[in-house]
Amino acid sequence: MVNDVIERQPIRDVYTLIISDLQTALGDLPESWDPSFAPGRPTKDAARGFLAKVYLTMASAPLKDATQAANARDMALAIINNDVHSLIPDVHDVFKIENKLGPENIFAFNATSDDNSTPPQIWLPGSMAFGWNDFGPERTWAERYPMQPRKEAYMILEDWDGNPGEEVSWRGSPPVRKFVYNDRETMERLTSTANIPLLRYADVLLMFAEAENMVNGGPTQAAVDAVNQIINRANADAVNPDHPLVTTAMSQADFDAAVIQERNLELFFEYDRWYDLIRKEILCDVWPEREDIEANCDQNDYLWPIPQADLRLNENMTQNPGYATGE
Repeated sequence: MVNDVIERQPIRDVYTLIISDLQTALGDLPESWDPSFAPGRPTKDAARGFLAKVYLTMASAPLKDATQAANARDMALAIINNDVHSLIPDVHDVFKIENKLGPENIFAFNATSDDNSTPPQIWLPGSMAFGWNDFGPERTWAERYPMQPRKEAYMILEDWDGNPGEEVSWRGSPPVRKFVYNDRETMERLTSTANIPLLRYADVLLMFAEAENMVNGGPTQAAVDAVNQIINRANADAVNPDHPLVTTAMSQADFDAAVIQERNLELFFEYDRWYDLIRKEILCDVWPEREDIEANCDQNDYLWPIPQADLRLNENMTQNPGYATGE
């Protein structure tokens, strides 16, 4: 039974509450935990990272409060300067089970043998461990992904029998490899001890670069270096015309677009892309260009509909624009 009729609150008030909670966490959490404690606990750097993400979102749409960019930069920079976290040098090792508590993972859903994470079958094709392939990249997106070591590290380009990933997947695109680095025997038992990351150091570097670019009106050397750490790892430190390094000669807008694209390539299926599309107001710009998909995107798609049950239960709740109000 609903006892309170709640009205919509201003967006800024919602962020104020989120920031208050994260600042409390920052004050209460330790810089590190005693190794004898169960692993996977959040630290101050986790709170700093999520604060950076909140501030960066506030600096973007819909609030577009540019003053928050400096806060985002400073929080991300505090993690960088803390020297606790770093990129794993080889992109093929980022998601290996032995590195799930390594220097790159700041906070994650921690899985153990008696508390498994998401079954690997949701990622795997049917030719691997009886996979269901429930989730995977869109075909044209995968085709445009740069050819580089990161693609084979983060996507299944071949199954165990050497069949091309796009052929064994009903999607016609290579399945996600990130969360299926368990051994074959474990995955065939429909279990996984892979951690699902909530915050990685790569994300922090990209947040720093985006915020630094906003604050300074263009890319600084520090912002460029942060992004190029990730690009160099993706290319195994080789020159790649399909995925060149960013430079300080880029305009503010071009650098910002490059950072968002790098987030797209590095963090796919880590639950950030939708929020990047919304806050950067580029949802309709990246709509899939496919003959079998009719383009149908407008400003109303930036918000989801309020469920009809909630509208009936709360007379003060109003439907978002573009959706039927119901009776």
